[in-house]
Order: sequence, then structure tokens, then C-alpha cells
Amino acid sequence: MTFPTPNSDENLVTSEPVNPGSPAQDQTNAPFIGNFHKTLPHNEYGEVDEAAYRKFERTCIQIEAGMPINFEEVPKGPVSSPDQSLFESCVAPTLKKSAAKFTSPMAGASTETHGPDPKSLEMLPAPGCRSISTAAEMVELYWMALLRDAPLLAFQQHCEPQMDCGVDISAHDGVGPDKLGYNVNDRVSAARNAVNTMFDCAIRHDTDSGRLRTTFDLQSGSGGADIRLKTLFRTGLFGEDVGPLVSQFFIRPIGYGVQTIDQKLVPYIAKRDFLITHGDWLLAQNTGKDKYGRDYGICNNYADQRNCPVNMYYPTTDGTANGPVIKRYISTMRDLARFVNRDALHQAYFNAALFLDGVNASLDAGNPYRGNRFSREGGFATLGGPDLLTLVSEVASRALKVVWRQKWMVHRRCRPEVYGGLLQMQRKGYKGKTRAYGLPETVQACSNFDNALNDTLDAVASHNATQNGGTETLFLPMAFSAGSPNHPAYGAGHATVAGACVTVLKAWFDEDEKLVDVFARANNGFPKDPPAAMLKLLQPGYRKAVGMLEDFCEPQEYCGPDADKMTVGGELNKIASNVAMGRSMGGVHWRSDNTRSLRLGEQIAIEILRKRTMEYAERPVSFTFRAFDRYMVNITQGQVRIN
Repeated sequence: MTFPTPNSDENLVTSEPVNPGSPAQDQTNAPFIGNFHKTLPHNEYGEVDEAAYRKFERTCIQIEAGMPINFEEVPKGPVSSPDQSLFESCVAPTLKKSAAKFTSPMAGASTETHGPDPKSLEMLPAPGCRSISTAAEMVELYWMALLRDAPLLAFQQHCEPQMDCGVDISAHDGVGPDKLGYNVNDRVSAARNAVNTMFDCAIRHDTDSGRLRTTFDLQSGSGGADIRLKTLFRTGLFGEDVGPLVSQFFIRPIGYGVQTIDQKLVPYIAKRDFLITHGDWLLAQNTGKDKYGRDYGICNNYADQRNCPVNMYYPTTDGTANGPVIKRYISTMRDLARFVNRDALHQAYFNAALFLDGVNASLDAGNPYRGNRFSREGGFATLGGPDLLTLVSEVASRALKVVWRQKWMVHRRCRPEVYGGLLQMQRKGYKGKTRAYGLPETVQACSNFDNALNDTLDAVASHNATQNGGTETLFLPMAFSAGSPNHPAYGAGHATVAGACVTVLKAWFDEDEKLVDVFARANNGFPKDPPAAMLKLLQPGYRKAVGMLEDFCEPQEYCGPDADKMTVGGELNKIASNVAMGRSMGGVHWRSDNTRSLRLGEQIAIEILRKRTMEYAERPVSFTFRAFDRYMVNITQGQVRIN
């Protein structure tokens, strides 16, 4: 068992009263402002009840120590309060009776035999809530929200739209029902400048124990970080900055035996965000639910659109609640956020495995069935398709056990929506009273820190005002009506699973093989089942020339100058990043949750693959792949070697 180093926020008590203008006897501190406390009781400012949090914290610590208790005695937040929104009248009574349940907290105390013991792996402490790093991460999250409906094409070098369908990105610019309300390219440029400034400052001047690091959390650049158009909102993995932002494995049909998986989704309606008013935000903190009584797992619920027609989550072709819905491939950051709200957790990587196996992508050199080594045997039950599909699924549940311990038993980090509330109370206050939490608003050593932060907050305030009746707020605009899930932020479950599953796939296939070569071989060969079309590199589609704001064309061929540099491994890294950062695009995870959890998942997969090499009867067997930190890993005969 290793000894964890949790982030310092549970020991944080504001050094000065958060309400210094109040009478001396009423002045208070605000402990636990950087910790997870969703569904616990809060005051009107969203500050958690201290006794309730201590009960929650103590329960976590006792379970980690092995005591046979559970979370049933942890206090619940109120379902009604004069400061929070009311449940809508059309809500079924059973949905609004109590605060939502915690999400599987006991999983953090589970044991494991197939994978690593959850207590054998640890993570760095998360950045503290008053650190420069967390402020920088929040600026990135704000800009993701502000660009949530921009076409993903705006984040890459793209080909011109096809004459028979799409319109240029500029068609989104301007004001109106079929416009985004801003100039897309200008806003992308503003985001890049602000995010780069904040991350530069964090890398060069933050001294917090959990601070952001290059190349662990960000690519390294001359000023500290390297935020370019092709690294903005990406995690910095090898090959991820080549080609479109979205992975090739997301924007095409996938063969599933004799059936086909259609990867189109029904998108969320554009220009609708959540928790941007005080009442809605506080309701979510106290209950973990939206105004329709839904928690994260079932929020943005289509039934609420049909039963409460004034509430529209999904666009329809005729604009009515029950009309025909629009379907499209992933085309915006809101689409990625939508995917990671409803996915079967290993889904993206299972699909990628099906695709790569189906097009006969080259196997790793250590697989004895690669090439013509044997004339009388081939892989199937071991080192073949069924083995691969089982393995890429098996690692997911083992990854969740490990990261759930980090969430509940070690770190208990707050979600970004909490930080948005802290900024709102510190900057704008509630009912005329502000709170002094000590969040950084200026950094002496960073000359442009103030401008980058203030420009971001001004843009957020204006954005929120357009959706909530004109009131400027600094709450983080969320993609989900209930906000974040009811479990702590650090580490990230999706990112840990992504790291584990993608590591398996990179170890299984030749990750350096170019996709153009894979596709050419498949197109010129003899596929066992008819493909939907000739395989080619794709980019997300443009918006249709005639239609609604949410109506996009099919993906079209990618013709960027880096097309021949796109590899199997790069696109696998990219799909891991898409899923991890998709959670941030929805507002529910910090960058460091994602980058560090990807590497946690990688460690989990390495241990499972190590055991696997001792189980096979075939000899010799090895797996070789490039780690997320770019060194080479070789696993054979139960041994792991790093080069």
C-alpha cells in the first residue's frame, strides 16, 4: 500500500473572514470551499454546512481505514429553500422528494484481483482552489463553455465546404435564431490568447503542490505552455495535434459483426446552458438535481421536453417538443459533452477496437500471429478478436475501482461549477453582499493575468445575461441541467477508463502505422463484409446551407497538409483526449482531472497486460507502445521495461 498525498483544500480555512463588513460577532470563515460537497446542506452563498462536511469527511476516512460503515448518516441538502429555485409543477412527485444519491462511493473501498489493488496506485495532489493553476483551468473551462456551439472545424485547418451541402464557418457569425451571436474565428482567437496567458503564468509562477506541470498537463512552450489553434482544448498527447480535433474513430459508421453501429447522435439544442442563475445553481448544490427533479445521470431528459413543452433540450425539425429530432455526427464541443453524459463507459474504445480489427489494421510486432510466422494456427480465443474485445472492456471496471478510491477516499476535490459560484460570490455577491474567498485576481509576476481573467469574466457575464433575462453572472455555464455528477472531481472516471482502454489498443495494434496506409490496404483488399463506403480520412461536417443552427452535413474528406501524419496511435490518443476533455467541455471536470487520470488508467492497463503475458501459452508474446509521456513501454513474460 502506498501513502496518498491529498490536495490541501480540506485543511484550508480562509485566513480572513469571508464577510469582513459584517459585525464582529457575525464574521465567519469558510472552510472546505475547494472540496466536493454536492447534496450536502449549504447556506445562501453555497458554502457547505461545516458539521455536515466533517461528518462526510470522517465517513470517507473511516471507510478507507476499513470500518464497516456506509454513507447513510451523511446529512442531505434541503429540497426547498427561499434562495434556490423551485421544482417545476410538471415534475413527478417521486423525483423531488429528496437530495440525489452519492454515485457509488463504496466502490472506492473495493478490492481487486485481476487488476492492480486500488490502494497500490496514487495520484499527485490536485491544484488547490486558490492556486494560479486552478484559476487558469477555470479560464479554459469558461472559454470551452463560450465556444460550446462553435463548429469543431474552427479548431483545425479545414477544407472548404462541399458545394452540395455546407456553408462556411462565417455563417454562424452574427445575431439571430440561426446565428451564434459572435464571430467564431474572433472568439477562438480570444480564447487561445486568454488560455495561453493563464497557463503560461501557472507553469512559470505557481508554487502550489498540485500545480500544473509540463509536459504532464500541458505541452511546453517558450512562455511556459504551448497553446496554439491545434493544441487549444486538447490534452497534449503524442499525435493528438495532427488532423481534426475529433478522432477518426468518432465520425464514421462502425461494423459490428453483420450489423453497423450508426455513430450519429441527437444533439442538444444550441445556445442553452444551465446553472447560470443563483437559484438554479444553489438548487443543484443542495439536491444534485435540476428543476425537473433529475440528477446528472438522467438530466436533459427527453421526457421533460415532452411533458413540459416550454422546456426544449433537443432540436426538432419543426420546432415543436414532439417533432422529428435532428441527428448528426459529432460536430461541436456540446456534442462531445453530450456523448460523455450518456455513453457506456468503454463504448468509444470498444468501437475503435471493432473498427481497427475489422479493417485489419496491423498488429503489434510482439503478437506471434502477426504476419506469416505460423502456417497452422491463428489467433482467436487468445491474441485474436474475442480476446481484444474482452480485454478492452475488462480494464474499464478495474480502472473505475482505482479512480473511485482517489475521488472519495483521498482527494474530494470540488467540481468546476463550485468554483464558478465562488467567483460569483467574490466578485458580484448575493443580495448585495460579497464574500472574500481569496481566489487570485491578480498575480504580480504575470503582467497580463488580470487582463486575461477580466476579459474572460466579462465575456461570461455577457453570455449568461443573454440566457437568463439580462442578469450578468459568473456561474460556469453548464451543458447539463443538473450540473455535475454527485461524486468528486479528482480523478476523472472517464479519463481513467480512457487511459486504460486506449493503452490496451495501442499495445495491441501497430500504433505507428499511418491511417492512409490502413485505409488503402482495406480499400484495395477483400473486406469480408461490404463497407458503407470507401475508407478515407474525414473531418466534421459543416452546417447545412438550408436548415437549423443544429443541422450539420455529413463528415467530408479531410485534406489538410498533415493528413499523411495521422497514425493509429495518434487517433487513439485523440479519442482518449476527446472523451476526457469532453467532460470539461460540458463543465464537469478540470484539465488536471483529465491529464492525470489518463496516466492513472495507463498504469492500470500496464499491470493487466503484464499479467496477461504470463497467461498466454503462445511464446514469445510482448506488447510495445508509446506511453502518454512519450517514452516506450515493452511488456513481456511478466516484465515491464521502459525505454
